[in-house]
Amino acid sequence: MLAAMDEVQARLDALIDALDGHDAGAIIAATEALATAVILLRGAPVPAGSEQRARALITRTLGQLEAAAMRVNILKDWTRQRIDRNHDIRGTRPSGIALSY
Repeated sequence: MLAAMDEVQARLDALIDALDGHDAGAIIAATEALATAVILLRGAPVPAGSEQRARALITRTLGQLEAAAMRVNILKDWTRQRIDRNHDIRGTRPSGIALSY
C-alpha cells in the first residue's frame, strides 16, 4: 500500500505542476494518471506497522488535493473573466448560456 500511496502522491504532484503550467493537455493526462493511481490504491492493504506512515501520507495528500482544488477554481475564474471580457469588447453575450460562478 505504501508504494501505491507514493504513486498517488507522485501523480498528484504532476497534476499540480500541470495546473500551475496552465497546460490543458498535461492537466488531462495528469488527472487520468491520478485517477488510475487512486483506483490501484483502493485495493491495497496497509502493511502491519506502517499505519503512522500511511496516516502521514494521507494527511499530506489531502492538503495537496485542497491546493489542487484551489488552483482549479482560480483557473476557472480566470477563464470566465476572459470570456466575459471578450464579450464586453464585442458588445455581445452568449445566447442560451447561463452564467454561473
